[in-house]
Amino acid sequence: MEDSGIFFPVIGNTDSIIEAIQSSGYKAALAITGGGSGALHALLAHPGASRFVLEVQIPYCPEALIAYLDKEPEQSCSADAAVKMAAKAFERASKYQASSIKLLSISCTAALQTNRERKGSDRAFVCAKAKENERVYALEFSGGTRAGQEDALSATLLNLIAENTGVSQRLEVPEEICRIR
Repeated sequence: MEDSGIFFPVIGNTDSIIEAIQSSGYKAALAITGGGSGALHALLAHPGASRFVLEVQIPYCPEALIAYLDKEPEQSCSADAAVKMAAKAFERASKYQASSIKLLSISCTAALQTNRERKGSDRAFVCAKAKENERVYALEFSGGTRAGQEDALSATLLNLIAENTGVSQRLEVPEEICRIR
């Protein structure tokens, strides 16, 4: 049986990068559709998670994503869906914190390797939204197992969170598995 990747065995020191993210002064709301859940596990398993994490939403099935966004996206795994998820997460986070707090929302929607018929390639879209800016990232996966793609996406997601919180540390991500376009 294939390794599930549940323990998030990424290459690199996750404790160091997560400590730096938690110390960045940002508070974040995260919304992912399933792929990248290893990053959530890593963030929440590290002591002091509440210094950074305000809320996590995982609208995994299509109906849950529709309910989260209050409407059906044209395509669940798309840049547009990631932008709308980040906007919703930012809106929700804004209700929980004073306007003086540095807020960030992170969304990720992914279509990773599967054992069923699916249209399109293995890919993911991430959006990082702050008060003054928004960045969208398109990721493509080539080969590897589902668990390997999950680990690469989770490490990339932590790297993008680090980038958007001013943290210079990065985790190693095998480019032969996951590449930012």
